[in-house]
Amino acid sequence: MPSSAPAFRNHKFSFAKGELGSHENLMTCVIVGCREPVLVCDDTNQTEAHAICIKPDVRHRVVIREGGAEIVYLDGVKLDGNAPKFRELPEAWQDLPTAIRVRDHSALASFRQVLNRDDTPADAGVMRIVERLYKDPFERLSQLDLAQELQLERTLAMRHFKSTTGQTFRKFKIWAAMMCAVDAAFNGEKVGLAGIQAGFSDAAHLTRTAATLFGVTPTQGLSGLSGVTSIAAHPNPAS
Repeated sequence: MPSSAPAFRNHKFSFAKGELGSHENLMTCVIVGCREPVLVCDDTNQTEAHAICIKPDVRHRVVIREGGAEIVYLDGVKLDGNAPKFRELPEAWQDLPTAIRVRDHSALASFRQVLNRDDTPADAGVMRIVERLYKDPFERLSQLDLAQELQLERTLAMRHFKSTTGQTFRKFKIWAAMMCAVDAAFNGEKVGLAGIQAGFSDAAHLTRTAATLFGVTPTQGLSGLSGVTSIAAHPNPAS
């Protein structure tokens, strides 16, 4: 039976040839070159491969060559703390974008399990908050809302959220809002309005945040974007 429990999401951006300036992912990221290898680098290191994993909160740049690339974000996947900032992945990872496109949840679960250092079932209370952030980032949930949902003191609730999701409450809220704005803008909504509806204060706020998270402005990003897909990490009726 499909599960109806809240789940983390996987996001796939189909991106054309180009460069992404210095930025920091908020979630574990896997970039797959469609025809040519992609290059990921910072000021001291670089990796060139057909599939590369990038840790969250690591500043880096990306060069996408002819044929474009599929950029996949795996929400809730917590890499080993000793893992390199970015590293080449085996050839099998070139099938990750296809698994998302055809909604092969079994294959997706296998890919996530390979990278995830913590296979402890996610706390149900935290996942209810995560689902609310995905569905309505404009709701602007507070730290107090989180503490009340988890029935924990505020500081403990914040720590528990991060241990479950791999990211801070504040940054996860930003990420959920950005995913909402990207989806709306890609599907025809005006960029500024898409940002406001997702909880950003104005178009400039959305532009600054997009540059921080993706290395491009919304206008630049949309011009190179040919597809956006978001699906739950396990099947449920809403996915």
